[in-house]
Amino acid sequence: MKRFYNILSAFLVASICFFSASAFAEMHLRNYKPIKLAKGSFLKAINQRDISTSTAKVGDVEYFINPEDVFVGESNIIPKNSLYLGEVEQIIEAVEGINASMKIKIYKVITPDGNEYSIDAYVYKNGSTTIGGDLAQIAYYTRMPHYPGVWKKGALQYVPTTIREMGHPTVIRGGDEVIFIINSDLSLYKPLK
Repeated sequence: MKRFYNILSAFLVASICFFSASAFAEMHLRNYKPIKLAKGSFLKAINQRDISTSTAKVGDVEYFINPEDVFVGESNIIPKNSLYLGEVEQIIEAVEGINASMKIKIYKVITPDGNEYSIDAYVYKNGSTTIGGDLAQIAYYTRMPHYPGVWKKGALQYVPTTIREMGHPTVIRGGDEVIFIINSDLSLYKPLK
């Protein structure tokens, strides 16, 4: 019987602690309103230093600055001069015919007043989150006769072959404007005015 009372009292203490913690959290957030930045939104940023596939390593931290205020409705959710932190997630070296490529994941926003928010986004360029990886320049051209229209004598023209040069490194220059695409909804809390 004594054991039953001990278990019952432990359960009551745990439930009181749980409900008081949730009430405190609700009271703490009472003066804040939730704001959501939707999945698929685009954000602009300025790159702070050169990022090259020839020198960067997977896991390197990269820095970007927010050039202008980001608003949702009337709320300024990401102020101007906020710092975005990202990391190089993937690097694929250049091979013959294909330029090098990389992926950069953005994971944190630090506002000028010191607030930090986690974010799930990727640097987005030319319709993809993979930067680079396009075809290298054609290495050789061959001459081929063409007979345009009614010409009886053909004309020799240069046409590209399938042989391509060695791929080049991909670089995002310092000071370049980049775009991020958000992968999942970003919830922020802002104080009520």
